[in-house]
Amino acid sequence: MAVKPAISEVISNSPLALLERHAGVCVDCVERLPLYFEEAQAGRWGRAGEVREDICRFEGLADELKQDVRSNLPRGLWMSVSRADLLELVRVQDKMANGVKEVSGISLGRQLAFPAPLTGDVSAFIDVVIDVSRTVVKIIGATRELSRSAFGTRQTNVILDFVSQVEAGERRSDDLQAALRAKLRECEAELSPVDAIFLYQLLAGIGDIADNAEKVAHRAQIIATS
Repeated sequence: MAVKPAISEVISNSPLALLERHAGVCVDCVERLPLYFEEAQAGRWGRAGEVREDICRFEGLADELKQDVRSNLPRGLWMSVSRADLLELVRVQDKMANGVKEVSGISLGRQLAFPAPLTGDVSAFIDVVIDVSRTVVKIIGATRELSRSAFGTRQTNVILDFVSQVEAGERRSDDLQAALRAKLRECEAELSPVDAIFLYQLLAGIGDIADNAEKVAHRAQIIATS
């Protein structure tokens, strides 16, 4: 006779497993930013367009998984994590993928790259954003384990440590963005005013990915400590 899983296992783990997969796909999007900007900075717009097609494919998959998460959340009382918290978590998580699609779309649509002196700093900025985003996947995985461990203290502390890492990375992202804005200002005389506006918008959009990763981390922290 087959042993049926405990009701808490069925209820808690199914949406959280989907949420973890959704986080992974969102980070797949973010991880394509370095390659996109490598092609953009080199003026290889055909290749940049191919990379953006990959970004759009992953962003579309993220949208599908977001709907799966929403569809698989129980509507009754028998769930160890607040339905509202999970809905907010997947909503903010999805903004990470949306942000990558928007940033690459602005750049490709205008065939707009950063001034050459900023290339290395932009790469470092994006690397920090990627590190922050990858930690989000670890947080969601730890939240799933938290549910399995009946919200044990050790697993809660694991999540809080990851949250601290995300907060530190997001602060680093802010610092790098501020430095890039200052360097971009020095290049404004060589740019058209419209291009300069869009370049500032690109910097803000990349930074927003880290901001949304931090929001995911804080939502997971609420789940872990409530």
